[in-house]
Amino acid sequence: MKLKVSKDAINAGLQKVLSVVVARSTIPVLSNILFRAEDGKLWLTATDLDITVRVAVEAEVARDGGTTIPARTVAGVLRESPGPEVEIECGEDAVAEIRSGSAVFKLRGIVEDDFPPMPSFEEGPSYAVEASALRAMLQRTGYAASVDETREVLNGVVLAFRDGKLTAVATDGRRLALVEQEFEFSKEHEGEIILPSKTVAELIRILGDEGTVRIARAGSQVMFRTEGMALTSKLIDGTFPNYRQVIPAAAEMRIAIERELLLNAVRRVALLTSERSNSVKLAFGRNRLEISAASPDIGEASETLPVKHAGGEIAVSFNPDFIVEPLRNLVTDQVYIELSDEMNPGVIKTDDPFLYVIMPMRMS
Repeated sequence: MKLKVSKDAINAGLQKVLSVVVARSTIPVLSNILFRAEDGKLWLTATDLDITVRVAVEAEVARDGGTTIPARTVAGVLRESPGPEVEIECGEDAVAEIRSGSAVFKLRGIVEDDFPPMPSFEEGPSYAVEASALRAMLQRTGYAASVDETREVLNGVVLAFRDGKLTAVATDGRRLALVEQEFEFSKEHEGEIILPSKTVAELIRILGDEGTVRIARAGSQVMFRTEGMALTSKLIDGTFPNYRQVIPAAAEMRIAIERELLLNAVRRVALLTSERSNSVKLAFGRNRLEISAASPDIGEASETLPVKHAGGEIAVSFNPDFIVEPLRNLVTDQVYIELSDEMNPGVIKTDDPFLYVIMPMRMS
């Protein structure tokens, strides 16, 4: 393998794969990144055996080939390289020589053949989705997934391909986030997959704003592929609960409010919550909302906001994090809060096909 590559380009590529690398493993090659030069590109691949990420970097390839290099070491070397370009050369001994400016580094790696191969996805259903749309759907749902390892089926985001729609859903039993959009695919390819939260986080991080991502499933694995990236992941095995049945059919009140205004006010008031008193109260009156919190150990806070509400008064308490997280991941100017009473779930909606169900907390 022999190539020349821009320092900025290769460092950008490394940032897309480094988070997958296993820091400490009984399998040494998992702490390495596979460098493979071919067809005018340098492909960088990292895996922890559950997720594999492969990205392309434009390069001047003088000789095809590949090797694996310790991830943290090569990342440090390339980050600190003094020149604008980097030359990498490696022979059959798996020692990579890296030159940049007047600096020369020789890194001992592990031969390419020891690196786990990517799974094959020649059979099974496949779908094509706009990369930016998929990333937005995952951003608006992924935070609601459960972190309770005893409920593995809830430890991720379900992607459901049904009834001419792609639906993304996540829940931890106390709140539920759902986004859906019209989507064309053949009836025979209807079904759903459950993506682990780590996979969701990687996709949000590496998917771009342009282009199409192709999704292919083979057994218990899934691949997401764009022109310059491929990510494969194990799927969560199991049946996701019927999320439709927890969505309230109707609400007594619907209040419109500026998203950023509500987000910042809840953040401020939540500074006066504690582990013992981790709730904020939302008290709605005619065209006004008072947000308050009180903690015996810290103190109390309140803030009043203008809202569009012509109905009666209602007060309900929520975990502040459960309000902040959806608002932070939305981009719309306005949200709608739907409430019936202080005991039943509240719902946050937007003009886009987004829905968020949140269970109230007992008011003190």
